This record gives sequence, structure tokens and C-alpha cells, in this order.
Amino acid sequence: MLTQEIKEAIEGHIKYFGSKEEALLLSLHSIQEYLGHIPEEALEELSEILDIPLHHIKGVVAFYEMFDTGEKAKHRIYVCNSIVCYLLKSHKVFNAVKELLGIEPGQVTRDGMFKLVEVQCLGACSEAPVFMVDNDTYRYESKEKLHEILAKYS
Repeated sequence: MLTQEIKEAIEGHIKYFGSKEEALLLSLHSIQEYLGHIPEEALEELSEILDIPLHHIKGVVAFYEMFDTGEKAKHRIYVCNSIVCYLLKSHKVFNAVKELLGIEPGQVTRDGMFKLVEVQCLGACSEAPVFMVDNDTYRYESKEKLHEILAKYS
């Protein structure tokens, strides 16, 4: 399941941190980046590589909203729905994504390019409402600007 490229990335994380346990989060990010999601088989292999119990790894994946074990997508659009973003109209971001891409939170576009993910906080309250595409954070300005941003990832 894990390609040689992914395994090399994981080994790089272990060397960087000097500890298998500390390499867990970056290893999960690498798996998701390369595979588009984190399948069960990948978790099992990662457990063996890092010598960390599978139930511990599953707990970490379940805790962090950024990790996705569902349907794979090339890019994830994270929309903040914390109280601050909600009060500052985060629903406009959801509505614009729904209109532009035809998906609801948790769904993937037909071409597998984007998945819409609702999260509680992106740590950018001063810019609310905000959204992220993969690791890039943006302030929502308009549907037109959102379209321009998403076009960069297509």
C-alpha cells in the first residue's frame, strides 16, 4: 500500500525528529498528501514502521479534523465554522463552494479534485471568515475571488 516514496518520506521524518513517535503527525500528512486520503491499510503499515500501536494511530487520526480516512480527493477545502467565522458569515463560504463545485461538506467533486471539509477553527479569527485549500489560508472575499483561488488548484 505505502509506496517507496512514502516510506522514504516517513524515514526522513524519523531522522528529522530522532523519534518514531514524534514522526507520527508528519507521516500521516505525507500519506494523505501522496494518496489523497488515509486508508486503513496505510495505518496498519505505518503502525509497523513506527512501532506504534494501531489503536493509538487511529486515535490521533480521529482527533485531528485535518486527517481524512474517507473518499479521497486531490485537494481539501477547509471552511471554518467557529463562532467567530459563523458570526462573520462563514455560511457565505459554504454557499459559494456549493454553488461553484456542487458539493456539500464531506462530499468530493465528481472529478475527485476537491473535498469540502467543515472544521471548528483554522486559527485565523482576525481574518474571519476564512477557508483553507490544503495548507494555504485565505480570507473569503467573494464568490468570484473563491473561483479564482480554486482555479489555481485545478
